[in-house]
Amino acid sequence: MNMLLAIIGGLLGLFVTGVAIYTAWMIHQLWRQQAAAPKALSQVEIAVSYFSRWTVMDYTVIGLFISGLLLLLAQLFAILRDQTATTAAFHFSYLLTGLILCAMGMLLLMVRLIVVLGFAQTGALHRTFTVAPDHEHEPDNTN
Repeated sequence: MNMLLAIIGGLLGLFVTGVAIYTAWMIHQLWRQQAAAPKALSQVEIAVSYFSRWTVMDYTVIGLFISGLLLLLAQLFAILRDQTATTAAFHFSYLLTGLILCAMGMLLLMVRLIVVLGFAQTGALHRTFTVAPDHEHEPDNTN
């Protein structure tokens, strides 16, 4: 059972790592697309528009939190039901796995909260960004 739990935990870790890399790649792609656009936005504006809605990373974090919490609850009920000393070592590994998954999920949720609150403090979520056209070589068409 410990081997199966280790394999599932490893696959889950690989999935979460892949989702994190995918999120970073999507932001990078949006930056590259906007740099080539005629009306370019700053990198902060692109990140605000991407992170102001739910992403795959958010759903993954919620999944990590729920799976870790379910493991913890199952372990708690198992320990309360059978308190023999021979099974205490096995219960500890399950409990530790649940704690690690919950800690990872809550850590990622806190990082997202800090990022969104950082955007809110700078006012980037509420500002409308207008880019003035470049009239450097047109003296008759000034703002």
